Amino acid sequence: MRHLFRFTYYRRIQISFLVLILLPTIMVAFLNYSMTNRQVKEKLMLSNDNVLAVMTKDISKMIDDLTFASHFFVQDANVRNTLRTFSNVKRIENGSHLEQYLLIKDFFSLVVAKTMNNEIFMYLVNDAGFIVQAYDMYPTPEQVMKQWESVKSRVNESEPKQIQWLGMVQSGNVKTYYLSRVIRDPSDNKLLGTLYIGLPEIYFGKMFQQVSIEHLALFDADGQRIAGAVDIPYERTSGVSRNIRNEALIKKAGWKLVYETPESELTGELSKTFYLSLLLMLPFFLLFSIISIVVAKRLHYPILRLQRSIKQFGKGNRTITFPEEGKDEIAELGKTLNGMVEQINKLIIDIEQEQEQKRVLELQALYAQIRPHFLLNTLNSIKCNLSLSDDQVHTRLIESLMSLLRAYMKMAEPLSLRSECKLLGDYVEIMKMRNDLSLNSEIRVAPECAELEIPKLLLQPIVENAFIHGFADSGESHPHILIVAEQIGNQVEIQISDNGVGISTNIREELNVMLEAGSTEEHESYKRIGLLNVLQRMRLTFGPEAAIHLLANDDGGTTVCVSIPILSKAE
Repeated sequence: MRHLFRFTYYRRIQISFLVLILLPTIMVAFLNYSMTNRQVKEKLMLSNDNVLAVMTKDISKMIDDLTFASHFFVQDANVRNTLRTFSNVKRIENGSHLEQYLLIKDFFSLVVAKTMNNEIFMYLVNDAGFIVQAYDMYPTPEQVMKQWESVKSRVNESEPKQIQWLGMVQSGNVKTYYLSRVIRDPSDNKLLGTLYIGLPEIYFGKMFQQVSIEHLALFDADGQRIAGAVDIPYERTSGVSRNIRNEALIKKAGWKLVYETPESELTGELSKTFYLSLLLMLPFFLLFSIISIVVAKRLHYPILRLQRSIKQFGKGNRTITFPEEGKDEIAELGKTLNGMVEQINKLIIDIEQEQEQKRVLELQALYAQIRPHFLLNTLNSIKCNLSLSDDQVHTRLIESLMSLLRAYMKMAEPLSLRSECKLLGDYVEIMKMRNDLSLNSEIRVAPECAELEIPKLLLQPIVENAFIHGFADSGESHPHILIVAEQIGNQVEIQISDNGVGISTNIREELNVMLEAGSTEEHESYKRIGLLNVLQRMRLTFGPEAAIHLLANDDGGTTVCVSIPILSKAE
């Protein structure tokens, strides 16, 4: 056992690992627990504040609505005049009483239309005890009479200047919170009636449903609970000092809204997980220590083999390979060494092949230069013979073919829009002969955009589409191609129009969508149309602002609109 406890290099690594890894891990775990606990509390308090702010706003609006209702019945002159004549009515005995009764109901309708809250109910009781309800259906007249009998003694009839809180009335399983406003005649201080406002318990239930009701309580200015959990006190007490408590004051009524969450609900699961993790770390730590001591010597041999392989590689042995055994870090290093040797050998072979390919390409380039020049010289001889024979038509065709051939020989060089249109004219002449078409072509280029440099033969695929897809089966007796280029703002707009068979609406819309997205995937409807190739060349040259759009002509055929942004020299 003595060799297990020798203070070797491997043991020093193990001890350093235990001291420098385990202890900081435990410290970080405690720090992380503390910070997480604090952050969760802060986030919960912020969330609770936001909830209270929303609920406070709703309750304040409700109080504003009730204040409006009471002020309406106290201050409106028409209401007071009606209440003066209705104050002593005990029951409706004639048409005048009925008219006054209905007028008071109309006043309630105005108030209800303003508050827009069907859960709150109101009724007016005159000096003779006659009740006029805002709603006849809910609550029922019997329920209203029973509740009025319970709360009328709580009304201070000598206080007409403010809304009075009367507390709660329970009728069966239904709880209702009452407020009242005494209405007196300002001329002689005579009692005209009392406005009663009922807030059913369900009103606060719907308001509190967005949070757990056991965490929320609403208190009036005197500290009496209006709604919410019964175990939440009006003021914080020492017994629940660790609870997370948020308060919001409703200034218009002096009410207080309290949101209290027990700390155990917040941190209980967090603490449980933390301490369980610490307990699980201890046996694993002991097991890891024993295993690390046992396998220390087994780690030495592969390291030694790797060290020898690296020394041989450094001395120039390019064929050295490390045995790839296992899946540990040493095996990964050995695989890396083997891969590096393989890559170096492959690079040497690639360089040799690349040099050979360069020589072949150089020879092919020389041949490629000889063949086009031979064709040009041959075509030029044919053109001279045709000119001597006074065959102007074929002479012109040979000149057009030679122009296109020169352009293909120097595709990498840009040219002006004016020159591009001249090449298009040569291409049209050749296509007229190939397709035996009596076609009329017209090219109009505005002077301000004539010198714009564009990629060579950029527009040729579009004109080719007009011949292949537009005029192939059109039967048009007077085929026509019109090319118009003009500058519009910071864009050069080029329109290429034909009067061929055109493109169906569905295919044209699909093409426009794909051209706008710049998709390079082939689609059956445009498999042989080189519009995407043209768009890619444009965007490589002029950026993503370059665009192509297809339009249908009124007299048949298709117009391809090409938009090219004008770039500054810096761009």
